[in-house]
Amino acid sequence: MLERLFQKIFVSIVPVEEGHEILTVALKNKKVLYKEHRHFEGSEPSTAMNRYIQEAIDASPIYYISTLNTQAHQGAHRGCGNNAKTQHSDDTRVSEVCRNKTWTLYASLDDLHSIMYDYNVVGLDFIFSPFSILEHSFADKIKDTFGLYAFSMPGIFAVAIFDSGTLEYAHYYAQQKSPVMEDSSETLPMDFTSHVDEEEDKDGLINLDDIEGLEDLDIIDDLDSLSDIDDLNELEEVHEFSEDMPTNEEKRLSKEHSMIKGTMDDSAEDYGHFNYIQKALQQFYSTEDCRDRFVETVCIADSQGNSEELKRYLEEELFLNVLVRKIDILETMNALAIQEEEGR
Repeated sequence: MLERLFQKIFVSIVPVEEGHEILTVALKNKKVLYKEHRHFEGSEPSTAMNRYIQEAIDASPIYYISTLNTQAHQGAHRGCGNNAKTQHSDDTRVSEVCRNKTWTLYASLDDLHSIMYDYNVVGLDFIFSPFSILEHSFADKIKDTFGLYAFSMPGIFAVAIFDSGTLEYAHYYAQQKSPVMEDSSETLPMDFTSHVDEEEDKDGLINLDDIEGLEDLDIIDDLDSLSDIDDLNELEEVHEFSEDMPTNEEKRLSKEHSMIKGTMDDSAEDYGHFNYIQKALQQFYSTEDCRDRFVETVCIADSQGNSEELKRYLEEELFLNVLVRKIDILETMNALAIQEEEGR
């Protein structure tokens, strides 16, 4: 009844290097009454930003505020609950959400509480995962196309391999510095092991209403670090240390890695993203889950509108079929919030 009388206000917030981007949309009976985009300076929500949001939501008792989780301690993995296939390398407690009863989104509880604290003046209803953005952007492809899917925005690069809607591989990069980096200093995502009921299936988000009631998850000790291999220069052939020789596909990707770096030096970000995709393919091909399958299609959700050079190099050097979709991250988050609200 209230929905017929009042408009619904949706506020989407994305933290960026220069501050915060905000999209406010008012709907009534599924019709857009108004839409406004604003930018506010500052790494933390400012008084002016909080005042703007408060004035926007004061127009109706029905409103939803969303933001994007850009923290490093998050990701996605195959399976749900006891069927999940994960590797644990950190003792951080996490919140997990099962998607379609086949794969899981996870995020550090400490990070989620930190995000909630940052926006405690106005409050939050939804915190979306970058993998939710990726999934929404290619919902038509993921359900029946085997391929690598990527989401790109400043400071964030998420990659996932899906086969007919089933997640086969995922990797999340929170770039704390230039994406052009040595292999040994690459920022890797944290992997966690936990359990989640399949009944918690949501539309790709972490519901803040559930966080405070979560029981402490089991904490698993860090895996012992492998000892460094000394005096490699004294060895004639380093590959003798490896029990598993690289496949021809891995050799080809590795050889092309150095050639591409030289030709993409004019675009550090493009090279960083090329490097991430190449590494994702190498890692997937080295696992038993590969099952002699080779990725031929790459789909990139680009919120920056500058992936054409990356597309060209992926096509010419790795012989991949590449689809780039330019997306508006705020509009995508708004669509996700509307979907979640309608599903309640």
